[in-house]
Amino acid sequence: MSFRHRRLAAAAALTAAASLTLAGCGADTPDPAPSPSSETAAAGSSPAAQARALAPGEAEAADPSARPADSAPKSEESGESVDRAELVVSEIRVGDHGGEDRVVFELAGQGVPGYSVDYVDAPVQQGSGAPVEVGGDSFLQVTLSDQVLPTETDLTEMPVGTVSGGESTDVAGVAFTGQFEGQARSVIGLEGADRPFSTFLLQDPPRLVVDIER
Repeated sequence: MSFRHRRLAAAAALTAAASLTLAGCGADTPDPAPSPSSETAAAGSSPAAQARALAPGEAEAADPSARPADSAPKSEESGESVDRAELVVSEIRVGDHGGEDRVVFELAGQGVPGYSVDYVDAPVQQGSGAPVEVGGDSFLQVTLSDQVLPTETDLTEMPVGTVSGGESTDVAGVAFTGQFEGQARSVIGLEGADRPFSTFLLQDPPRLVVDIER
């Protein structure tokens, strides 16, 4: 089986201003750079994130609902709360959990996130519809709701980019594409065909756990 391995290319901004002292003429001044969008930048606009191992205790944490794993979509609505959840994705970690691949999405902020996880044939970025470039043969799309723009809070969102799956997993990479209209999207690239997976939430701090059978 041949696998598609592509890496997110980090787009670099190159600006130059030159001043020429020619008789009778002057050089044009470049247009100023556009102001940042109110939404998180699209995937590929910042350096790829580094690989992160599971935090202490996450390798042993079990699904409290003990739901059977299958390849069907998984989702959960936002938790009931007096205050609206305000969260950002602060880190993504990948590791081994009893022979399964575990991907953990840690969030900073307050409240309980809603989420949906589903296989897609061709993952795309929110808003622009541009393709998400991540290695692998099958793709789990993870959408987390209740996101707030970091510019409106003191929360720190992880940079757009790809987290490595490491040599001990079948995860080719996890592409974090940022957020759009209150939803943060990531794509888990997997080696091989679609396979069963399960999801559950951990608290303190809030985290979404995705376990994928090998």
